[in-house]
Amino acid sequence: MAEALTKAGRYQIVGELGRGSMGVVYQGFDPIIGRTVAIKTMLPEGLSPQEFQEYKARFQREAMAAGILAHPNIITVYDFGEDNGVLYLAMEYLEGKSLEKIVQEQTILPIETILPIYDQVCSALDNAHRNKIVHRDVKPANIMILQNGLVKVTDFGIAKMMSMGMTQAGQILGTPNYMSPEQVKGRQIDGRSDIFSLGVILYELVTGEKPFGGQNITTVIYKIINENPIPPRELDASIHAGLSHVINKALAKNVDERYQTCQELAEDLRNYKNLGGSAVGHGTVLMNASPGPAGAAGTVLRGQPLAAPPAPPTALDETPIGSSLDVPVVPPPGPTPQPQAIPQIAWVVGALLLVAIMAGASYFFLRPRSQPVTSAVPAQVATVTPAQSPQPPAASAAPATAAAAPKPSEAAPKAGLVSNPEPRPHAAGAKVGQLMVSANVNGARISVDGRSDPDWVTPHTIPDLPSGAHNIVVSMNGYDDFRQSVTIEGGQTGSVVASLSSPSAEFGVVTVPAGVEVLIDGKSYGLSPVRATLPPGNHTYTIKQPGAPPFENTVTLKSSDIITRKVTLSAAAKTGIAEVRSIPTGASVLADGAPVGGQTPTSFRLSVGTHTLVISLSGYRPIQRQITVSENETAPVNVTLTSQ
Repeated sequence: MAEALTKAGRYQIVGELGRGSMGVVYQGFDPIIGRTVAIKTMLPEGLSPQEFQEYKARFQREAMAAGILAHPNIITVYDFGEDNGVLYLAMEYLEGKSLEKIVQEQTILPIETILPIYDQVCSALDNAHRNKIVHRDVKPANIMILQNGLVKVTDFGIAKMMSMGMTQAGQILGTPNYMSPEQVKGRQIDGRSDIFSLGVILYELVTGEKPFGGQNITTVIYKIINENPIPPRELDASIHAGLSHVINKALAKNVDERYQTCQELAEDLRNYKNLGGSAVGHGTVLMNASPGPAGAAGTVLRGQPLAAPPAPPTALDETPIGSSLDVPVVPPPGPTPQPQAIPQIAWVVGALLLVAIMAGASYFFLRPRSQPVTSAVPAQVATVTPAQSPQPPAASAAPATAAAAPKPSEAAPKAGLVSNPEPRPHAAGAKVGQLMVSANVNGARISVDGRSDPDWVTPHTIPDLPSGAHNIVVSMNGYDDFRQSVTIEGGQTGSVVASLSSPSAEFGVVTVPAGVEVLIDGKSYGLSPVRATLPPGNHTYTIKQPGAPPFENTVTLKSSDIITRKVTLSAAAKTGIAEVRSIPTGASVLADGAPVGGQTPTSFRLSVGTHTLVISLSGYRPIQRQITVSENETAPVNVTLTSQ
């Protein structure tokens, strides 16, 4: 039935966009208001009457969720219906790429790309959670990045309104790799389950690895419930400690230790550079202990107490898994980790070591200091190995005379000590360091604590900064300022990598009727409704209505504005629809010498009458066609291009 589908309700089917295990997504067209839509249908073949009713309820839930959720980062669902046994949803038509597709192409995304994506996704999910709706299937395939940079969260098809018991306890709906521990256990969930899924995606975007990988569902579920993933910073030392902390907190198995709202996650992610050091709560702790069964000299614990881990279950024993993932959960093959105890002798050795340290400190502060003592060894760095011990100065070594005594700053290091050279020479006792500042834009101005210098432009190394905290600002015309606090240690080199971003605003145009071409500052943005990311300032938008003079107006945008203008066009002009398809697709179309929005397959309105179309594609001979357009009727044009 789906293969031969030509319409769904009042919507005309233009072409197929994608196909899944239970349905097909088509590009459609609403002839009443002239709008391109996406039509999501369900394949009923092979379903029992009960299963059909369950999936019908799922489609209805998606339409209900969309009715509640009105947010620029959530896909808009226009309509739900049934046509000759085919269930369908008519929704917003999106032109762009899914995050899944982008990851397949790039594997690891720079944090500068991730931040604006997560800002918008977190805003969308926060809105859903405030309306008592949990998405339940947050994954890269359900995050769309449009051509103008706008992000849309799609497929609330298995969303559950928390006030409605539409999903039975113990039933799992979702993609296993991105599910939370409470979700795979079939327990009651809330918005924090979606936050865990965001943590899984963030881990994958930053490291290029899945935190809970496995060859089968059983292994994946076991790891989600029982294993902490390797901290991102251990996989790649270049990952900022604060970013690693954000990911670890989002992936906390205990929901109370996780971020409680998506807004909290977004705020920490934006501020990750200030979350390093003591703020990192999921770092790696090294503990010396007696050798365990494997004979290891130490144990690595990731935020866990010194206690035996729970024995891996042979099945999920708390809540049975329902029909969606009805599998036993067993630990993957390999030795079971055993607890390690700290012997009492370790405490005795530790106490003796503490006494020795205190005695050495007393000698250092109380020893006679009447004359400087020099070592009989050459003035070079010596390293003590376990097989050696430093020897006392020879008895014949006489104190140096005042004339021959070296200056304190030139004194040779004592035997048995290892001295690391400083990155640049400094006077003795001077507590200064240096700072390397770079940015994604060269030539940006650098200021430290409000002070700058003409030579301080990126990339640049600033010498002789006093140790302590400093406020760094990197700025450039046309970009938002970058600000960061950094701590300089004496004799060390700190670094700041600034990410400058251009200030921008979101501007949209909605027309009644829809489906007419919109230009902003002379550039075509396709058929209305349109949305564009623009720099702050004054902009001119033009609406080309067939058979009528263009409508033109201006808008003034400020940084971070989100503005939409609605324009009701004159109903005087009578129009129809031209629908153009080509083989191959992707051709551009001229109507009476003027370009129309989009590439084939495409549809657009023209005034009633005869028009000349030119369909062209690079490497192919252009084709000219004459068409006659009738009021509110569709004039189809199908062409096959031939190579030049």
